[in-house]
Amino acid sequence: MDIEQKQAEWIDHFTKQASAQKGSALAPVIVEATSHPSLFAFSEILAVPAVAELEGTENSMYLEVLRLFAHGTWSDYKSKSDYQ
Repeated sequence: MDIEQKQAEWIDHFTKQASAQKGSALAPVIVEATSHPSLFAFSEILAVPAVAELEGTENSMYLEVLRLFAHGTWSDYKSKSDYQ
């Protein structure tokens, strides 16, 4: 199996998991996705409507971490003391 196919499978897996959860139940999904050693694309997970609903909640830090992984740079990561 090539890396692109495996990547697509992991994206599908985490997108389905995120779609099946709401609120604080999304936190472990986001942590697992951003910690996964073989996952390098996060925009699809970020596009899940339930994930966007974390904005302004006590779980919004998970949304911010996911945004950082999806669109951020190493400098962005280093500048976020909350994530270090």
